[in-house]
Amino acid sequence: MIPIRPDILCPRCRRINSRRATVCRYCTQALGFVDGNNCYFLVRVIKTGGQAVIFEAIDDNSHRTYAIKEIALPLDPDQALEAFQRCAVEARLLATLAHPGIPHFYSCIIENGRVYIIMDMVRGTDLEDVLRQRGQMSEREVLSIASQVCDILYYLHHQANSVVFRDVKPSNIMFDSDGFATMIDFGIARFTNSQRGVVMGTPGYAPPEQYRGDVSVASDIYALGATMHHLLTGRDPRGQKPFSFPPVRDLAPQVSQLTADVVQRALQLNPNERFLSALDMRAAIRAVIRSEDTNILPIIRDTSPIPTRAIISASSGPNITHALGEAQYTTNVITPSDAQQHIATNELSFVPQEVPSAPPSPTPKVNNSPARRPAFFTQRILIAVVLLLCFIGGGIWFFRSPTLNWQANTPQRISVSLTVDITADADIDIAFAKAYSDYIRTTYGTNMQITSTPHFLGRPPEAIRQNADGTTHYQGIIVADIAPKSPQP
Repeated sequence: MIPIRPDILCPRCRRINSRRATVCRYCTQALGFVDGNNCYFLVRVIKTGGQAVIFEAIDDNSHRTYAIKEIALPLDPDQALEAFQRCAVEARLLATLAHPGIPHFYSCIIENGRVYIIMDMVRGTDLEDVLRQRGQMSEREVLSIASQVCDILYYLHHQANSVVFRDVKPSNIMFDSDGFATMIDFGIARFTNSQRGVVMGTPGYAPPEQYRGDVSVASDIYALGATMHHLLTGRDPRGQKPFSFPPVRDLAPQVSQLTADVVQRALQLNPNERFLSALDMRAAIRAVIRSEDTNILPIIRDTSPIPTRAIISASSGPNITHALGEAQYTTNVITPSDAQQHIATNELSFVPQEVPSAPPSPTPKVNNSPARRPAFFTQRILIAVVLLLCFIGGGIWFFRSPTLNWQANTPQRISVSLTVDITADADIDIAFAKAYSDYIRTTYGTNMQITSTPHFLGRPPEAIRQNADGTTHYQGIIVADIAPKSPQP
């Protein structure tokens, strides 16, 4: 079955158009990007930042989902040439890379003064959004993510033409529900054998030598150390005194001394005093993971589920191999069995099929009396009506049954998309949890109870609009386990 194309965005005016449209009804801009046999349509905005906008797009021929990075070229010819060269470097760089932690590059299109880079759709959330929602991350998560980032950096640093990422930070690391990390935004990555250039990077994460235009593999190690410090302590290095990082345990005493030592060594101002390579840093991280002092083995993810990454490349199969031969430590998701899972939707109804009208009876050749309906046709109508009533009755019984034949204290995971109006001084988590509780009570009856803490599925709630009464209209997906209450003795 071919999926239905969703409503699409105009790349010029950003307005929503019908899923069947090929030209914007508002500005007459062509909606599709044609590249060989592929025709891409923008579906929604994923993220904006700086001069770039990331869209989710769909190929109208293969019906695959992609990510498209749009970069607007400045009007000034010199600036436009510089921006275009950066886009060309990013596209050329991505085209040479093949690693499960790096989005696969497909094509680069220039249209209407904008550059569009087409790559894998990475489903998940970046670590900056996680920090914004939770403040800081657990030690086990940070060590797992940092180990994977070391894998990716080791792969980049050991290309035939070594590549330095130059912008390791939480917003450039995606994290999915399977515990896999992906690095995104190679816009300022550069080859180590290229000439010294302008200072580029993010203040707070970039090492001192990068401000002098010098880059090396040690620059990425420092930035990863700064990222780990931010994830563990919640202290954002941007806006702080340059190159100042208080000891991790002063801000987060629950972090083990071994982990704090890894971060401290990566943040040394002298590049020669840092880890010699990403492989060296990864070995130190895994030594911490194996240590009994940290009490974090096995690494079990205990955070809110985040949508899983979709790997589109035909060459990459489900068995992901890492660049390094040593055994990988990944995270395991503990969820109810598939037989117990039940996903509820807000609106689901049975639409009765219209009974086809009877074909006209042939006109008798001899007798002029009105034609009589054949007996078998009347029987078919009766059978169709009986089946339709049974179908509707079964649906009503299913949806009105508050327990859905669940056994007492047997949890079922229910995911619900909710919209909530929240005041400026209210807690978003509490407001959504209350709305979720009201929904469960209304839909499944007062006999149901929530057995786990409700949490958001995927990205945090999104602010849709500002209401006239001063409240903000939020939309988000929240999930929890519910079960019937135990009968009273």
